[in-house]
Amino acid sequence: MAKINTDSWTAFKLSDIFFMSNTKSIVQKSIIPDSGTIPYVTAQAGNNGILTYIDCPSEWLDSGNCIMIGGKTLTFSYQAVSFCSNDSHNIALYLKDSTKATEPIYLFLIAALRAALSQKYSWGDSISMKRIKSESFYLPTTKSGSPDWEYMNLYMKKVLASAKDHLDCLLPISI
Repeated sequence: MAKINTDSWTAFKLSDIFFMSNTKSIVQKSIIPDSGTIPYVTAQAGNNGILTYIDCPSEWLDSGNCIMIGGKTLTFSYQAVSFCSNDSHNIALYLKDSTKATEPIYLFLIAALRAALSQKYSWGDSISMKRIKSESFYLPTTKSGSPDWEYMNLYMKKVLASAKDHLDCLLPISI
């Protein structure tokens, strides 16, 4: 994919785009790995943050269809389904305009968030709910100045299709 020209993008406060909440917390020593079907999401970078699947009580569930930020590690993941988290320092971001809350748009937003926040926060200087509410990030905009959701959606659909094509090339050939 060609490099995106972001010169005309506009800054938006995260609090204008997302509802935000700290995730609930079930410490790892309290779970039974592979005991259920609910993703147990941590702040690890690999496997979309999912460490294992557990039998999670409903009171500990965080709703899916969101971006989860590992508060201490600044990892980003898209959580499609409801999940349990390992740390209350993790932050869940839900689009205020739920009609735009699709996987391609969330994946685009993760890239924009990572670009905006990764230079500011690290393990030694972790992000928090208080700090994230004042942060801004850049998004493509329409002529009216609102986020260009259609551009984000179409761009990520192209990226996902290209990735799938490349992965299909890795499949073994049957003889």
